[in-house]
Amino acid sequence: MNRRTLLQLLSSAAFTPFLSGSSNGPALAAAPSPGRLALNISGMSYWAAEQAFSNLAHNAARWRVQIEDAPFTWDTPLPPMTEDGYPTRVPKGSVMDSFLIFTEHRKNLPVELSVHYDGKGRMTYVGGGELEARFPGRDHVRNLRKPDAFTGRILETDPADPIRNIRVYERGPIPKSRFREPFLQRLKGMSALRFMDWMGTNNSQVRSWNDRPRPGQFGRSDLGVPLEYMIELSNEVKVDPWFNMPHLADDDYVQRFAEQVRKDLDPSLNVHVEYSNEVWNMMFDQADYAGKQGLALGFSTDGYQAQLRYYAHRATQIISRWEDVFGADKHRIIGVYCAQAANDWTSTTIMSWNGVREHADVLAIAPYFGGGLGAPERAEEVSTWPLSRIFFELAKEIETENKRSIETQAEIAREHGVKLYAYEGGQHLVGFGGAENNEKLTNLFIAANRDPRMGDLYIRHIRNWWAAGGDLYAVFASMGEPSKWGSWGLLEIEGASHPKWQAVQRLLKS
Repeated sequence: MNRRTLLQLLSSAAFTPFLSGSSNGPALAAAPSPGRLALNISGMSYWAAEQAFSNLAHNAARWRVQIEDAPFTWDTPLPPMTEDGYPTRVPKGSVMDSFLIFTEHRKNLPVELSVHYDGKGRMTYVGGGELEARFPGRDHVRNLRKPDAFTGRILETDPADPIRNIRVYERGPIPKSRFREPFLQRLKGMSALRFMDWMGTNNSQVRSWNDRPRPGQFGRSDLGVPLEYMIELSNEVKVDPWFNMPHLADDDYVQRFAEQVRKDLDPSLNVHVEYSNEVWNMMFDQADYAGKQGLALGFSTDGYQAQLRYYAHRATQIISRWEDVFGADKHRIIGVYCAQAANDWTSTTIMSWNGVREHADVLAIAPYFGGGLGAPERAEEVSTWPLSRIFFELAKEIETENKRSIETQAEIAREHGVKLYAYEGGQHLVGFGGAENNEKLTNLFIAANRDPRMGDLYIRHIRNWWAAGGDLYAVFASMGEPSKWGSWGLLEIEGASHPKWQAVQRLLKS
């Protein structure tokens, strides 16, 4: 972002509300006609802050061997395991441990919990959990609500009938819904749910249908959430799903995935279909793969152009297959092609490639703002700024280059007869290229995200999106604790509101 002089900025009436440092933020301009919002749901890694599932051990870490009186390690070789990820024996002189609930933020959860399991054996609980009583197939435990992980420990297991199918619920009747009510409530008003992180899309190694995550697998949250659960969630909240097909997935995987969605998804819902995620972005394996494939197919002698053209080619193949599966209902398939927000050449290159016009419904970009402030060459300077300067710069960007980029991309979408979506978007305050290790910068960015003025910026930015002709805006992301790797969550933890979440709620109600 090119900085202007302070004098030039002071002369711009559009930015003056930020100069006062008021926590009330800018006076908002009259809103355009309200558009639609979607939500990127945060990934279900074992360290995730979001507790989406009634089974509180859904995100459990894989089992590890802990040798008695030895330091903690993940590296000791595992004993023979069942297909769904449970040990068939406990090595002598060891125990088998798993973080059943890792996040330290558990005050929103009941103290009294029950661990249900199949098979024969004996468990205990350490760290943030404490055993109260044992019953056949069920342990009563206490959530100690302290920072230590709630750890399950297998002391004994029967090789012929090992402990398996571990589930952790609030004590009492097992919930009827797979999903926790607070999570379901947070999805109200959304027009689509993007499952990119639930599917473990970035750098995915899924190739065949047999590689997919399946119900009942334990400790494999890095693989993603089973398709069955994504369909079930979409049906329960009556919100359109947005699926990301793995970049290595073969045609059989795509076919079977589409067939299962057609069979089980509520017929009133549409389906957004996207090939992988940010295949234009060289930080991901899918980008390198697409480049190599594009060059091998002779799509261009330029590596990056070949990469984008292969992406368009494979996306078209996948969307076409979905349309074939849905047959007479193929109007329910929304074909999404994604490009880089700041580089409109990527959009025109993708949208003009062979076959795209016949299957494209959407050009999607990620119109983030603030990314340049985390650049390594600026980190020392920016880390000394007061919050008022951060918001000053963000407001300027939203009303200048960010707005112009949106308008340019909207015009490209119109030229190609498609809608413009934001597949992700929001603030992008994070250090990179080494700047992520600047603690002052990280703390400044976290404070900015928690400031009420950030919510005002979200409203201004998304209203600009709608005013330019942008359609669905999928904010990123549902929940996550801030760190040096970014402050991506609209909420940080359950039970505590946040300016970004409040802004989204205001827009939903507008």
